[in-house]
Amino acid sequence: MKAPWLLATLAYFALQLGAPLITLPKGWALIGGVLLTTLLLMATLLWLVFAWARETESRKWLAPAMLAGGVAAWWAWSMLPVQLGWSRENPPPELLFGVYRALHGYLLMAAAVGLGATLSKLIRERNLLAPVIPFAAMVDMLTVLTPSGFVKQVMEKAPEVVERASVAVMAAPNAPEAVARLTPIAIIGVGDFIFLALYAACLIRFGLRVRATMIGLFVALWVYLGLVLWVLPALGIPPRLPALVPMAIVTLAINWRAFQLSRQETIASLVVTTLALGIIAWLFTREG
Repeated sequence: MKAPWLLATLAYFALQLGAPLITLPKGWALIGGVLLTTLLLMATLLWLVFAWARETESRKWLAPAMLAGGVAAWWAWSMLPVQLGWSRENPPPELLFGVYRALHGYLLMAAAVGLGATLSKLIRERNLLAPVIPFAAMVDMLTVLTPSGFVKQVMEKAPEVVERASVAVMAAPNAPEAVARLTPIAIIGVGDFIFLALYAACLIRFGLRVRATMIGLFVALWVYLGLVLWVLPALGIPPRLPALVPMAIVTLAINWRAFQLSRQETIASLVVTTLALGIIAWLFTREG
């Protein structure tokens, strides 16, 4: 197919709109439904981001156009509930709200991919990925896990901002009824898509192991989502994990042989990683 992003788009909307209409009995049927739809949606999101990244590499104007157009369209679409008077007392029809939520996430992803692909132009050679990828992961840890981290502060003071800046995946509601629907919840932040697009664009541009990286990222993010949605809540641990960490590990591990670092580049990569880890450790010690 000449436009794989279009097929990925159709799959995204089919899952986001169709899965919540499915009602399953509590138990293994519901667990299986959650696993299957989450797996399919994660594969679709990766497919869509990499397909968009490939398009931005073949059309140099597309990345900034996606960024500008995506931000404008997302902002306008976000104003729709206010314009229509939606509220807890006046909720929209379920199907209409599903369309709103799915398109909201789609526009957010488009803007994020546009930004990530635009930023990727700053990376002129493949060896620069060696320090950039771990640094991005460390920054993600800094914002997500530290006591004064940006994500923690926003979740506590303005949780609606997290909701608006996230894309939904499937999860089973914690309802006491005998049957339940597969309900999307906000879980994947815009920053994850920005750096995923940056990685994807660089992998494509430098002829690295794109397909193998996609498969590795799918497995890693599937494990990550399992931890966030089920394992950590069951252990009573706040489900805050930086997605860029497994993404960075997988991307570097699969493509490491392609990097031919000089001694100076190796030292620079180690310094960047050590510095970022040191800052995070200092923050934990200061506020722990």
